[in-house]
Amino acid sequence: MEKARIRTGWKNRSREITLEEFANALSSICWRMSLNAARNLHQQDFIFENDHQRLGVIREYLLFLMHCADRLMFDALDRAQRGQFMQALAQDCRRHYRENSTEITGGAERGDTFIEQTNRRMDEYAATTFRDRAPGYDMLRLLGARIQEYMGEDQTNRWVIDQVMDIDGPEIFEVFVKSMDKLKRSSGF
Repeated sequence: MEKARIRTGWKNRSREITLEEFANALSSICWRMSLNAARNLHQQDFIFENDHQRLGVIREYLLFLMHCADRLMFDALDRAQRGQFMQALAQDCRRHYRENSTEITGGAERGDTFIEQTNRRMDEYAATTFRDRAPGYDMLRLLGARIQEYMGEDQTNRWVIDQVMDIDGPEIFEVFVKSMDKLKRSSGF
């Protein structure tokens, strides 16, 4: 997968970083990595028929990374902080998604669609395994299945689930966890 340049530090290191600022910075990382993952599928010769399909794939990666962030922060935050963190992360990811989808397609998605989709995916991912700070096979399979739904099962795209489960999902998560850990250290969380 092509490497994306991801900023994981703060310009002013002397000030205290709020949980909302941390979530906002993390949402930018989630967006960049999701966009890069969709580009990688295209570079691997999987076929996107239109921009709506591409945006759906980007959204699936975004929701996967948001859930991973929640799992990774579970022990670091109390219940109230975790709710605050996830709300800020979801709102900022939604903002990135809406701004870019409006720019790409010329029309914005209904405001609650992203949040509805987020809630559904968080519930689905909650039923999957996440051990030793890594998504389990079932979580990666769910990600692959959701992306397969967008990509379809024609001759070329029928293998996308394998690409996502075996290669792209683990790679994107590995880079994400490293980036998130660096951001956490520089934020004091």
